[in-house]
Amino acid sequence: MDEKTLCYYAQNADEVFARYESAASGISCHFSEAFPYPGKILDIGAGSGRDVRHLISEGHAAYGVEPCAELRDLTIERHPILHDRIKAGTLPDDLSSFDFKFDGVVCSAVLMHIPREHLFDSLFAVKRILKDDGRLLVSIPSNRSGLDEHRRDSEGRLFSDLYPDYLELFLERIGFDLLRKWEDADSLDRDGVTWTTLLFHLLDGRRLRPLDQIEGVLNRDKKVATYKLTLFRALCEIACGKRCRS
Repeated sequence: MDEKTLCYYAQNADEVFARYESAASGISCHFSEAFPYPGKILDIGAGSGRDVRHLISEGHAAYGVEPCAELRDLTIERHPILHDRIKAGTLPDDLSSFDFKFDGVVCSAVLMHIPREHLFDSLFAVKRILKDDGRLLVSIPSNRSGLDEHRRDSEGRLFSDLYPDYLELFLERIGFDLLRKWEDADSLDRDGVTWTTLLFHLLDGRRLRPLDQIEGVLNRDKKVATYKLTLFRALCEIACGKRCRS
């Protein structure tokens, strides 16, 4: 997570906690469709634990990771039921608090705070903690006003230029399929803020798409393999043929 953004949450933990607790969760209205069967669900960037508690109320074994120690302490103090369920953790490289994989992951208003250069590693970290056929529910701002030229707001928080179509393409390239997409209003009623929520599922490794199988051959098999050279040649011929016809 971006350090300046994390610093803001640490310095304003009481205010942020109260704000989260006072508003309805925008993403929770999609939980029943995203996770129709009881399972283990991880909320990345759990904040006040609001969504973890909602998931528990729907019958899930829900857990959360939160990078801000001040927010974690407040959450556990105010909601003792979450004492063993909210752990330290952040993207892209610190989701090691649990020794099992999850049926689902919630990533609400988190990816926007990750520098663009860390997005690849962050999404792979999410993929590693999901079971095959697991589901990912993610929300990102589809419109955010009041940002400076470095895409920071007046509080110094980072809002990377992460667009829904880009995120969809990115996740599809690493083995996810898009199931649903929603456009949601801001739960805090802020002017100039709207959200896109996307639901993905992780393909079973035994059911890779042809494109994923080709990419696997190109990336992992030995460079001297003759069939790999043949595959390269065939792909080049296809590309050249398409270019000549266009």
